[in-house]
Amino acid sequence: MIRTIVLASFLCLGLSLSAQMRCAADEWQAELTAIYPEVVQGNQRIEAYIRNWRAQARPRNGEVITIPVVVHIVYQDEIENIPELQINAQIEVLNEDFRLLNENVPYLPDEFRPIAADTEIEFCLASLDPDGRPTDGITRTSTDISCIADIFTVKSDGRSRLFYTELGGQDAWDTEHYLNIWVASSCGTLLGVTPGAAFIDILPEQDGVVIDYKYFGNNCFSGESAPYHLGRTATHEIGHFFNLKHPWSDCGTFEGDLVDDTPDQSAPYYGCPIHPQASCGSNDVYMNFMNYTDDECMMMFTVGQKERMLAMLDGPREGLKASVGCALQPTPLPFSDEAILIYPNPTQDCIHIDFNAEIPGIVQVELYDAMGRRLFQIDESSRNFRSIDVSSLARGVYFLCFHAGRQTITKKVLVAP
Repeated sequence: MIRTIVLASFLCLGLSLSAQMRCAADEWQAELTAIYPEVVQGNQRIEAYIRNWRAQARPRNGEVITIPVVVHIVYQDEIENIPELQINAQIEVLNEDFRLLNENVPYLPDEFRPIAADTEIEFCLASLDPDGRPTDGITRTSTDISCIADIFTVKSDGRSRLFYTELGGQDAWDTEHYLNIWVASSCGTLLGVTPGAAFIDILPEQDGVVIDYKYFGNNCFSGESAPYHLGRTATHEIGHFFNLKHPWSDCGTFEGDLVDDTPDQSAPYYGCPIHPQASCGSNDVYMNFMNYTDDECMMMFTVGQKERMLAMLDGPREGLKASVGCALQPTPLPFSDEAILIYPNPTQDCIHIDFNAEIPGIVQVELYDAMGRRLFQIDESSRNFRSIDVSSLARGVYFLCFHAGRQTITKKVLVAP
């Protein structure tokens, strides 16, 4: 499906489609820089470090870096208190996108395949908190503050309330050793936002990522959240967290994203463009995760972007590599009924499937109606499985069948209006 949407700016905010900003990083950085002018020198030091890092030969041995994540759910209404399965779905999306395992990789244009990168970065929900106690990596805070994720206007004493427990939000966990993600309602003000790496030391209590709850996870708010319902707002914002920038620069009139292998482009892309799209004398990587295209048309980071992220993890964000936050990860279950979770059920728009199982090879997934007619089939790795769109199905009972090896597991699903 091809959609065309327009968004702008270096920030990562999001409103209704007529007013939303896809990303508000620039605006937030500009606001904070006016308060903390020393951030300019901080950015210069980081860029000098990255240049020196890249100048050295750094062979990779295939080591995967796992980043511990804490998700802070701050909610006023219960619908904002999103379920654990939706949070797990977001972690799955991040791992697919950062490891080049996302479902739309086969649609990458041939000319960009050589620069598409497995970043060798993965994410887990923290299993140990900063005090060494077991955790599920999720905090839940009820607040009486409306629109608390609108960090630009919902403030007290000049501070955005979202980041402070005493102001109705939630304090960050140790930002040196955890990636903090705040998920809350912005009342249509933003999709997501990140302050930028230069604030690591200047404003550590706000160092992390903010996502509106409607756009977090590969979720089934498709009527309200589409075309940003596949979890790629978080992918984009975490790119900023690792010091990636947007890939446009008005054909070289300013420094752009400081990445050699992202062709210069004159402006952001929206919707789902058709390849090729050209500006500044070359074809543009509009499907890059740091662009503004719809979630379904975002596909890749580049090798150069990977280098910037790994440089950050060897330098300004090296504490994340040393963290023990992921030390107690649970052992996956064998392929069984208990190891396959589906939600929501009943559903209206889509079915998300969460595999918490050791399933080698390919899983065949089929959807049948009550008459035994097969309506859907896909053969896919359990790690790379996406939601099933059921928005066009009539109300009634349906059956999901999972085949792996010689085993078959069946789940009942109710599609309701």
